[in-house]
Formats: sequence, C-alpha cells, structure tokens
Amino acid sequence: MILSIGWKNVWRNKTRSMVVIVAVMLGIFGGVMASGIMKGWIAQRIHASIYNEISHVQIHNPEFMLNEDMNLTIENAEQILNVLDTIPEVVAYSPRVKLFAMVKSDWSTSGLYVKGVDRDKEIEVSEIYKHLLEGDFLEGKHRIPSIVIGSDAAKALKLLNYQVTPEKIDSLNVEEYPVEIISKLGDIGDKRFRKEKDFREALTENLTKHEYKEYGDKLVEYFSFYRLGAKLELTLQDTSGQIINPVFKIRGIYKTSNTMFDGLTAFVDRQKLNTYTKLGENDIHEIAIISTGNDEGKELGITLEEYFAGSSVMGWDKISPEIAMYTQFTSLMGIIFVGIILFALAFGIINTMLMSVLERVKELGMLMAIGMNRKRVFYMIMAESIFLTITGAIAGMIFSGIILEITGRTGINFNMYAEGFEALGYSSVVYPTVSWFDYISIIILVIITGIISSIWPARKALKLNPVEALRTD
Repeated sequence: MILSIGWKNVWRNKTRSMVVIVAVMLGIFGGVMASGIMKGWIAQRIHASIYNEISHVQIHNPEFMLNEDMNLTIENAEQILNVLDTIPEVVAYSPRVKLFAMVKSDWSTSGLYVKGVDRDKEIEVSEIYKHLLEGDFLEGKHRIPSIVIGSDAAKALKLLNYQVTPEKIDSLNVEEYPVEIISKLGDIGDKRFRKEKDFREALTENLTKHEYKEYGDKLVEYFSFYRLGAKLELTLQDTSGQIINPVFKIRGIYKTSNTMFDGLTAFVDRQKLNTYTKLGENDIHEIAIISTGNDEGKELGITLEEYFAGSSVMGWDKISPEIAMYTQFTSLMGIIFVGIILFALAFGIINTMLMSVLERVKELGMLMAIGMNRKRVFYMIMAESIFLTITGAIAGMIFSGIILEITGRTGINFNMYAEGFEALGYSSVVYPTVSWFDYISIIILVIITGIISSIWPARKALKLNPVEALRTD
C-alpha cells in the first residue's frame, strides 16, 4: 500500500515531477554517453596498440631490451617457435628483426625503426596491411626490395606532394565545388609542390578569402599524393660494425591512429634485411604473439615466462602499462562521473520533495491522526523520492541506450580535433560502448541517490505534530 500511495503522490503535481524526471533523464544520458565515449576510446586505443604496435606478448633477448644491439638476437629461437606451435592460446606469431636506421630520400632524411618481417606471418599478427593508404604490404618479388612506411614518415621525407593536374580537376564533383573555383584552380598550373605551405599559398593567390576558408582544406587533401616508387637509402651497421647503405623502394604507405608510430616505423622483408646486415637466416630480435583475447594475452605472458626462463617475455599489460591502467579505471571513472551528476541532481530532488511535504502538511497530519505511524510516513516519502529518480533514470538509460546503439555503429566523428587525438594515439572517430555492469551500477547509484534525497524531506514530515498539522490551512 505504501508503494502504491507513493507512486500516486509522484503524479499529483505532474509539471513539477516531470521537470525533475527530465533533469534526471538528461543527467543520466550525459553521464552514460560520457562513460561510453571514454570506454570506446580506451577500447579502440587498446585494440590499435595490440594489433598495430605491440601485440599481446613479445619475446626478446633480455639484454636486447636494454640497448637494442643488433647482435643480441633471441637464443634458441627455432625451438621457441616450435613450442609456440603447440600452445592452443597462441593464435599467431611473427618473428621480427628490429633495427634503427637513418633513412634518406632524394629530398630529406629521417630516423626510422625498421622491422624485418615475414609478410604472411606478419599479417596474422598485425593489422597494418588494413591501414594502407596506397600500395601494398610487401607483396611480390622485386629486384629492388620493398619498404612500407607510415604517412608521417613520408611527410618527414618530403614524399607527400601536391599537384593540380587536369585529370584531377576534371574529376572534381561539380555539385560540391562551384564552377568558379574549378576554373580558378586551372590557373595554378601543374606545378608540383613538395610543401603543404607552398601549395596553400598558391591556393590563397587564386581563391578569395571566403573560398579558401570554405574549400581550402578539402582541396589540399584532394590534390595531395604520395610518391610511391621513390627510392630510400638506409644507413645502418651490419653485425661486424661496418656501415652499409642498402636501397629500398617504397611500395606501400599506411596510416594508423597513432602519428608517432606512423612517423617512426617501417617494414621490410626480414630475409632481405638479414642478408644485408649479415645476420643468420633464422636470427630474430623479437617474436610478436597474438592470443585469443586481451585477458588471455595477460595469462599467456605469465605462462610463456615460465616456459622460456632464459628470454624476456612480456604481456601487453607490461609492455604498455599505462594502457592496462586505463582499462582498469575506465569503468570506475564512468561511475564517478555519473555519481557527480546524481549528487548535483539530488539537490533538485530534495527541493521538490520538500515542496511536496510542505504542500501536504494537513494531509500528513490527517494520516498520522487516523493511525499511520511515523515509520510508514517516512517510507512513503522515501518511496516517492526513489520513484522520482528511478523513473528519470530508466528514461535516461533507454534514451542513452538508443543513441549508443546508433553511434556504436556509425561512430562519433571528432574530425576537427583529429590532429590532437592522433598525436596521443587515439582515433578521431569513436564508437561508444557501455556494458550491462555499468547500467546496473547506475541503477544502484540512482536508488542510493533517491534514498539520500528523501531523508531531509522525510524528517521534516516526521517532525509534524498531527494536531497542529490539522489546523493548517
């Protein structure tokens, strides 16, 4: 009966109750979406880190981790690979050679970590081949061996050029670009620009300020191209300490969500690199391993550490502890965020319930006069407060669930902040996600908020004197 009366009392003043319910709904929606975006970003960062950069488990020579000397290869590498073939939790592995080299193009020089990989094994461990902007990932056999570099490395080596060609002008979408702008682009000519700054200056000379502001960035991207097929000369040492300068040809350019990784990492064929550096055919510096899942990857790292006591074995949580920490605290941060919102909303709920009690002084006095004890009055006020918050919370979670279902598929594009996000290793497009555990935690927080918010109004009602309350107009 108390619950029935409490629910009816919520709707005695529909306008006031709806204001509180909508406020709670929007607060829950904001908290759930913020939590979902944070979790989505962290999940994407972990996935990109594991499948592009570090893998679930890495095996090295213990001393290689200290100074990355070329001669510090993994001892008994063949035996280790044979053991990995027998472990069910190992989905795939890729043996690698890892060296630092100075890389020179015809226009610039940069330093890169060059990874020598076996293509077929590498594509089972790494998703770099899925992020290719142009070219292929070490496919085919060529007289001049192939190298695959990141987009930022290509920019540093001045391999990103800009050119307004008649073919590209003819293929411009006339529905997207006015005819006046297309005609002005022809005045730039077919000059090749090696710097984005110079190309932008050419655009500003031919377009008005308004035209450049509206179309400049899209035109820069549209008329840019990478110089695939350009030769790169690597400067590194062989196993005897002699400087060598092998030449590779760029046949692939990739772009991930981590600009630092893109600017520092290149891939070549391992056998070619071993031949140039005089490493043995089976000499490797690193074994990258993919397991059946992230949690399984942690366990696999511990297991392999016991198997291969003479080698350095690290799971992804040890290789990149900051990412492991993020995944542990993401849910907690989301709950704290929702808790802060509910704490602020609690004052509105308290205010609404106090007004409800003060408006019903005579009614509450009548109930106590005919035998309703103070305990039942307290529970009735508490039930009203809880119903008010739970109604708003359920509406908020349904609304946020619908939006999360949509944005979880389409993603939320923060393209205008892409450069900043990618500098930190995060994608500018995030796919929010929230678990059932988060929703259950929110419901518990809402119930606690409703209980706490009811205490003051309920105490106010308990202090009423039935005789004096009946005399109230």
